[in-house]
Amino acid sequence: MAGNLARVTFCLRKLAWERSLKISSGKGSKGIPVLELPADQEGVFLERPNRFLALVDGDGKTLAVHVHDPGRLPDVLIPGNRVLLKYRPGPKRKTAWDLLAGWAANHWVFAHSGYHRPLSEAILTKLGKDLFPGLKDYLPEPKINTSRLDYLFEMEKGPKVYVEIKGCTWAKGETALFPDAPTSRGQRHLSLLADLKRKGFRSLLWVLCFRKEASCFRPAQEIDPTFARLFEEAQAQGVELKISKLCYDGQKIYFQGEIPPCAG
Repeated sequence: MAGNLARVTFCLRKLAWERSLKISSGKGSKGIPVLELPADQEGVFLERPNRFLALVDGDGKTLAVHVHDPGRLPDVLIPGNRVLLKYRPGPKRKTAWDLLAGWAANHWVFAHSGYHRPLSEAILTKLGKDLFPGLKDYLPEPKINTSRLDYLFEMEKGPKVYVEIKGCTWAKGETALFPDAPTSRGQRHLSLLADLKRKGFRSLLWVLCFRKEASCFRPAQEIDPTFARLFEEAQAQGVELKISKLCYDGQKIYFQGEIPPCAG
């Protein structure tokens, strides 16, 4: 019985994915442009002294660059690899540069989690009613006890939807994977989404996948088995899943449709 239910669920998700591909068809090979974000400089990654700092060779000068993504970025931050930077000086900043993207699998992998909010809002503005049928309005950063999620969707009918966003920057072959480092924060968010579902709300994990080559997504059990277990439990309890594939060309971020969870 459980196996039949899993197959039905996978087929329904695949149909939703195929529908999303129709949304992006006819808009050019890159997809639908959703956010303009031009890089200011290309450089060569040298090393990552700590979680939030990278050293990059920019035209012969060593630049201190802020890394906003807390993950390991294992196939992006490789010494000698090409990276894209954004110039963001400020009186309260320790560095004048942000890491935007790195080169992997023959394309730029966007890797700045600080842009998840403006990017997701741009997607909602341009494609919200297509991606989320019945969407009426949305509230950023709803507070639940001592925690916050990314959005609360108000729907035209039915219960409201609590939404948490995760950015996926890692892939093996055509399989997109999250996380690329253990994430206690991600674990808490999954538990919260499952708890909200049990209380009668709808809840949704929205994955922004920045791997152009990916054809499906799965939790990285080999990196964070607890997150993977909570992910499967949340899915079994009815937490919804949306995986949007996006690509970055150094100037704009494009929506390329949806990909399904990996079968099996």
